[in-house]
Amino acid sequence: MNELENSERANLQMQAAIVLACAFAYFYAFKLNVFLFQSFEFSDNVNWVFIPSGLRLLFVLIFFESGAIGIALASVVINYMFGSHDDHVFNIVTGLMSGASPLLARYITVDLFQLDATLAGLNARVLFKISIVFALISSVLHQLWFFWNDQTANFVFNTLAMAVGDWCGTVLVLATASYALRFYKAIQR
Repeated sequence: MNELENSERANLQMQAAIVLACAFAYFYAFKLNVFLFQSFEFSDNVNWVFIPSGLRLLFVLIFFESGAIGIALASVVINYMFGSHDDHVFNIVTGLMSGASPLLARYITVDLFQLDATLAGLNARVLFKISIVFALISSVLHQLWFFWNDQTANFVFNTLAMAVGDWCGTVLVLATASYALRFYKAIQR
């Protein structure tokens, strides 16, 4: 093997590791969310606080498509474990939407807020705006899909509740990540 092939192979292995790490983290965040907030559920698949939503955005902001693929894979597994075992199209499309919605929000907000594609110079104000756009895109896409498949009773109320839950989970995760990063920097000094 030449040096280029080795580099490509190492890059592919790194991408696979990122996908798997995102998938595992997302899966266990979902289980944690069920444990902590199931009693606060608005309706099936709609939570007032949804921590995995924050990981969706965080992973896509950091890892781009690799984060989205990890989220989609974990979501498909979650759908089969906690939902219908026989509704393959619903489970797979819902998983794909879970991975695609933060990616779509990332692309839209980079253009809308005229951000650098690498998100250099990102601040709390811009993250706040991105989190709102993401929560709206994710909740609308999911609830349209759920409504189309007779999985939601009231499109408007479920969409609003899901948007609130996605946004609250996103704020929790982004704030935790921010404090963890500050703490890490402080102990490095």
